[in-house]
Amino acid sequence: MLFRFNLLFLLSIQPLSLMGDVSRFLDPIRIKPSQVQPSFTINQKTTALIAPLYSEGRTFPEFSSSDREVKEVFLTREMLEFKLGELLGYRYQASGKVVAYVTRQWTPIRLSSNFILKIRDCMPDNLSPSNFVRFTIWDHGSNIGEFAEPIRMSHFLNCLYTKNLSARGSKLLSQNFSDRPVDVLKQHAGAVPSGTDLKGYELAVNLRDNSILKWNHLTKVALVKKGEIVDVFASGNGIYISMKGMALENGVEGGNVKVRNLSSEKEFQAKVLNEKSVKVQL
Repeated sequence: MLFRFNLLFLLSIQPLSLMGDVSRFLDPIRIKPSQVQPSFTINQKTTALIAPLYSEGRTFPEFSSSDREVKEVFLTREMLEFKLGELLGYRYQASGKVVAYVTRQWTPIRLSSNFILKIRDCMPDNLSPSNFVRFTIWDHGSNIGEFAEPIRMSHFLNCLYTKNLSARGSKLLSQNFSDRPVDVLKQHAGAVPSGTDLKGYELAVNLRDNSILKWNHLTKVALVKKGEIVDVFASGNGIYISMKGMALENGVEGGNVKVRNLSSEKEFQAKVLNEKSVKVQL
């Protein structure tokens, strides 16, 4: 009986022992490390690790530096003034630099970087210290709005300053001037721009050295002077006559003077051609 009991006990536990030893009959399984190396993205603002990304088998679009640039801008007061000054200078074909100043509060407008500003009209329709400008803003082919703003303007030009030149009647030579930019719409209105041909002009007033030169400081040189004998040329209807006459007043180039014929004592008006020469149209 004892032998039978032991045999039954051994038979009852054999399946358990067989299940525990089954690994001896199997080849070992070797797990190879992944060939895909994870890459990580870092939040540049927080330097925090975001997530591993597996890029194997996937492609991503390439972006040029221009694609990464900001496509939107804010039309601030400074940018608006720059645009208006540039457009008004082009509108009036002004040399030098035109600067616009918006006189009212301006709220910035969010636009694309390719927006367009168009001037509708400007009052008065010329460069002046104060203007009222109407303009529209377009973005992506759409009219964003119409605006009307009072502005102040400056027009900067290089103008002449005296140098070793002060006496009335002085000849105007290039070595007697320097130049610097000034606003010709305000306190320097009427200033003579640099590069102006001053042939035929002279100083009409006495000026201190380093004074800005203005048109009202100049007078044309008298090519014909009162009491001088001048050559008179008359032409018309196929007739050409030359004679002598006496100028009864001073005359500048292109101006009219009264002349007396030395032979007939007859007086007439003649146009000044050049020094000591006048012309009469028959």
